[in-house]
Amino acid sequence: MIGRLLAATALLTVGACTPVVDPARLALCREVLPALHEAGTVISGTRDEPGDGGVKITYLAERPGRPRTVHSATCRFDGEDGHGRPDLVGLVTERGPLSAVRLLILKRWWLGQVPAPARATTVDFREAFPDLAGDESAAGGPS
Repeated sequence: MIGRLLAATALLTVGACTPVVDPARLALCREVLPALHEAGTVISGTRDEPGDGGVKITYLAERPGRPRTVHSATCRFDGEDGHGRPDLVGLVTERGPLSAVRLLILKRWWLGQVPAPARATTVDFREAFPDLAGDESAAGGPS
């Protein structure tokens, strides 16, 4: 009886010490994996663990006609984006960290996290400043 109690206590202690990965962060990190490979690559066999400020995923990638290869990706997060999802601020693979430009492209076009910049609007000078519109010579315009 005491042996079972000790075994159960040991299992609970080990379970309590195992860090838990945030499910939303894990889902978002898994979502970027296909973007790291060419089209048609099958991602499988993922293993996750807490990583540097986020989550680390080790996985298998199989390209058509090629053997499976082992890869890793560590996604770092900071708060939430404008959609309430974890904000991806860094991604490191076995080939090294993604550059700021590649990360921005990944977030904007793959994840839809970065909103498109506001389009420039043209303002009709004559409508915006009707008092000045009639006096083109004062503005250095044609006389």
